[in-house]
Amino acid sequence: MASFSVLKELDDLNSLEKQVNEALLKASQGKLFAKPISLASLPLPQMPLAEKATAYAKSSLNLEVFQHSMRSYYFGTAIASQHFPHFNWDPHTAYLAAMLHDVGLTSEAFALTRMLFEFHGGILAREFLLKEGASPRVSDTVAEAIFRHKERIHVDGGATCGHSPEGVLLIFGAQLDVYGEFAPLIHVDTIDDVVSRFPRAGFSDVFGGLLEEEVKVKGFCTAARFVQSGGLDNLKNNRLFAKYDR
Repeated sequence: MASFSVLKELDDLNSLEKQVNEALLKASQGKLFAKPISLASLPLPQMPLAEKATAYAKSSLNLEVFQHSMRSYYFGTAIASQHFPHFNWDPHTAYLAAMLHDVGLTSEAFALTRMLFEFHGGILAREFLLKEGASPRVSDTVAEAIFRHKERIHVDGGATCGHSPEGVLLIFGAQLDVYGEFAPLIHVDTIDDVVSRFPRAGFSDVFGGLLEEEVKVKGFCTAARFVQSGGLDNLKNNRLFAKYDR
């Protein structure tokens, strides 16, 4: 039974990677067209653990980053619902990952450890979820999604590199909101709908400032190369979201 389960998971991962690569390739060729999806069609999971995670994120993050967490969930979910309807993903786990993915990106967290914010955040999220009664499987899935949410996905035949479906959704949602990545996978009306509900309120400047602060505290962090290569300029001048950040 165990070997069958492992083989089934490998088949699911291979299928997921194939679907992601096919969609990104079509997008790069101008052959993929997103349709509007309303926020109302993407309801939030109504479970006590999701409510506790929301409260934890609200108490840990500033408003701009909390709103980013909400947008990340909706953007990732909108992309998956439209382009990857056969993803075997759990909306509840995806929500937990999106809600908690930046809990390590705070001044308070920087003072506790020199670990990368995504690593520390994954550990904090896992500890929180286990304490609140989440299963080890869900807790581990969320933690790994957070560890890896800054990884890039490319059209190269092995794009997702073994990510869970929830991890891929987090990459889609978070990187769309931060960098403007994957824009062809989502309709501008969907973006308008999400941002009107969860405004950016100068998010790019706030997020960029937190990355700069992390680099000052932890010079070896993954954000250092991003900052040194001029990535902050691209972040703070995100063309896709420029009109929302004014």
